[in-house]
Amino acid sequence: MKKLNYIDAIRGFAVLGILMVHTGQYGHFNVPAMIRNIVEQGARGVQLFYIASAFTLFLSFKTRINQEHSSVKNFFIRRFFRIAPMYYLGIIYYIIQDGLGQRYWLGDADHISVANIVSNLFFMHGFYPYWINSLVPGGWSIAVEMTFYMILPFLFLRIKNKNDALLFFIISIVIKTLLYVFLSNFPLVTDKRLWEEYLFMYFPSQLPVFALGVLLYFYVMNNEQDYRLSGKFLLFLGLLLWIQLATGIDYLFPSYLFWAIAFFIVALALSRYSPILLVNPVIIYIGKISFSMYLVHFAVLHWLLYFNFTDYFSSDIANYIIRFYIVILLTMLISSFTYRYIELPFQKLGKKIIDKKETKHKV
Repeated sequence: MKKLNYIDAIRGFAVLGILMVHTGQYGHFNVPAMIRNIVEQGARGVQLFYIASAFTLFLSFKTRINQEHSSVKNFFIRRFFRIAPMYYLGIIYYIIQDGLGQRYWLGDADHISVANIVSNLFFMHGFYPYWINSLVPGGWSIAVEMTFYMILPFLFLRIKNKNDALLFFIISIVIKTLLYVFLSNFPLVTDKRLWEEYLFMYFPSQLPVFALGVLLYFYVMNNEQDYRLSGKFLLFLGLLLWIQLATGIDYLFPSYLFWAIAFFIVALALSRYSPILLVNPVIIYIGKISFSMYLVHFAVLHWLLYFNFTDYFSSDIANYIIRFYIVILLTMLISSFTYRYIELPFQKLGKKIIDKKETKHKV
C-alpha cells in the first residue's frame, strides 16, 4: 500500500490535540477564555483520527481485495493485531493503576464488573453507557473504531464513487439525528449528563465523521474517475444545513461535525500541498506512534499528578505550556518503546498468519 506521509502527519496532529486537552485537565488551568477554548477543542483530535482511519482503511482494502484470496478475513486479522495487543495491555495496566472501584463513567455501578472487562476484550463496550469509557481511559474511541471495522467490508462493496460517499454521509447524518431525538427522550440511564455524553460518544454519533473519511478517499485516490457530485444530494445536504441555521436546532450538525468538515478540507489540501511546517519527520513519527501515545498519555498525566509535578510557577499559562511539553516528551519516550516492542511485533505476527493462509490457497 502506498505510504502517504501527510496521513501520518494528520494522526500526529490528532494525538497532539488530544494530549493538549487532557493536559489542561490536570493541575491548575486558570487561563483566559479564548486560550481555554482553544485547548478544549483539542478533543476534536478524535474526529481527525476517524477521518484518517476511514481513508486509510478504504485505501488498504482497495489495494488488497484483488490480491488476496480471503481479503475480508485478512482485514479483520490485521485490524485485530493492530489494535488488540496494545489495548489489552492498557486494560491490564489501568486495572492495576485505578483498581476496580467506582468512578464517574460507571454511573450507578459501584465497581468494574467481569462483564465490563469481557466487553472490552471483545470491543463491545461501546454499546453500554456504563462500560463505554469506564475501564481504559479514552477506550470509547477504540470501541467506536472497532465497530466501524465491522461494517467496513460491507461499505466498501457498496460505495463506489464520490456520489455514493456523499449519500453515505447524508444518510449517516439522518440516522444519527433520528436516533438522537428518540434516545434523548427515552434515556436508558438515570444520570442525564452521562446519557448525553454517551449519545455523543457512541457509534451512530460518530458515523458521519467516518463518512467524511470515505469521501476523502474518493476525492484523493479516484481523480481519474471525475464523477460530478449529484445535484440532488447537494441540495438535500444544503437543506439540512438550512434547517439547522433557520431553527437553531444544533443536533443535525453538532460542532464536532463542523470540525470534521474542516478537517476534511485540510486533509484534502494536504494531499495536494504538504508544507514542511505541517508534514515533517517529527510530526510524521508522532503519527506513527500515535496509537500508543493515545493510550499511554493518560498514565503519564496520572503519575505527574500523583507526584505533584503538574504546576511549577505562579503563572498557569507557563505551567500549562511546560506540563504539555513534559507530557509530550514522556509519552513519546514510552510510546516509542511500546510501538517497537508491542505494536510492530504483533503486526508482524498478524502478517505471518495471513501469509501462511494465502500460501495454502496458492498451492
